[in-house]
Amino acid sequence: MFFRLKLLFLFFALAQGFAFAISDGSDFLVVPSTEVLGDKAFQVRGTIGYHQSSCVKDGGLNMCDRHPFVSSLRFGFFNSLELGLQFGSAVSLDVKDRVSKAFGVVPAIALGARAFVQSPEAYFYSVPKTTRKEQTGEFYAVAEWGSDWWKLLGGVSAFPFMEADDVAPFWGYEQGLGTQKFSIVYEGFFRYGFSHHNIGLSFKPNKHLQISAGASEFYRYFFDEDEHFAFRTKNPSASNGYRAPGVYMSIAINGGFSESIQSQKDEMDSLKKQLTVQSMDLIDLRAKMDNLEMLYYYELDPNANNSYMTDMKKDFMDIVAGYKADEFNPDSLQAKEQIFIDKGMAAKRFLVREAKNISLAAENRITAIRIMSHFPSQIFLEPLGSIVADNSNESIAREAVLALGTINTPEARKVLATVANQTTGIVRETIIEILGAL
Repeated sequence: MFFRLKLLFLFFALAQGFAFAISDGSDFLVVPSTEVLGDKAFQVRGTIGYHQSSCVKDGGLNMCDRHPFVSSLRFGFFNSLELGLQFGSAVSLDVKDRVSKAFGVVPAIALGARAFVQSPEAYFYSVPKTTRKEQTGEFYAVAEWGSDWWKLLGGVSAFPFMEADDVAPFWGYEQGLGTQKFSIVYEGFFRYGFSHHNIGLSFKPNKHLQISAGASEFYRYFFDEDEHFAFRTKNPSASNGYRAPGVYMSIAINGGFSESIQSQKDEMDSLKKQLTVQSMDLIDLRAKMDNLEMLYYYELDPNANNSYMTDMKKDFMDIVAGYKADEFNPDSLQAKEQIFIDKGMAAKRFLVREAKNISLAAENRITAIRIMSHFPSQIFLEPLGSIVADNSNESIAREAVLALGTINTPEARKVLATVANQTTGIVRETIIEILGAL
């Protein structure tokens, strides 16, 4: 029997088409999945089945017809959360949260809880009421890989009320052969000693309506309990629907967004993705322009006698004077610093040279270092690190340490940690204090 089932499984695995998952997200009741309804969407579904299982009738053991009917109402929120009500012989509550979407080889992951009050699955498979309670209250985690035409899922279920196999792994495979509107669907699902093999037809005339019908546990139509080939329509030894060949039919109605609103939402999502890509492109372009500007100004002499550099020197000295003024005005200084730094890469290179020039007055170097800390840039980190490591002027080195601490990026902290062993005295103490605080 195993060889025959393997051949059948391989046939559907190699078929190509479009799948319609026979899961709690689409057609069937058994399989947990990561599929959820969209934001503010809803689905109304009714599923009816037929099979025969053993029962006590007329004082003896006999076969009884079973006609289970399960209906459900589900709502989607935030494109990740789903709440549901199902009704078999009693109302059941479901909740599912898709933690992450599939991305490349990374599967979609969902956490859920279902079948609270009573298990619709146990009712659908005619599990006796005396043992039906064991399947009430299922917690599960599931991961799902797939595409438009196949799905592979695996996970674990926990049943608090089950005496045996209360925590059990499961896995399943779904495959479709056909088109978006009409297809043949196969589902194989395996959990705690039971295997389910269902096959059916799925018809979707539009996105609001889906009609499905087929055979549940269909391989039991062709094999007896001794694994011999034999066509049959009932299994005399089946105590419930899990081991009985049967049929099912399901009708689902989907709604929520109007077509125009959904179209606008899809367009907005597409625009957001495009803006993200363009934003990354702009960041790369800005970095390239900064590098080109840096190369252009690298050999530019800040003491050159031209109007551009003269104006820059004058603006910088105004800021130096502002820090030394008796009436210190931080708002005015901040505005002046912003105007200065807006001059671009030339201003940044000017600040680096001022800060590193040991022949300049201390207030000039300190002012340049402070402006660097107020407008962090990657090109400031290495020069500040070299100033910290220079033990010739302790007050300037400590100011550079404070600037790196203010910038407080991973790269800035790495520079401080790297040069810490090259320092002594108050400079080293300041580094230790800053790294400890960060």
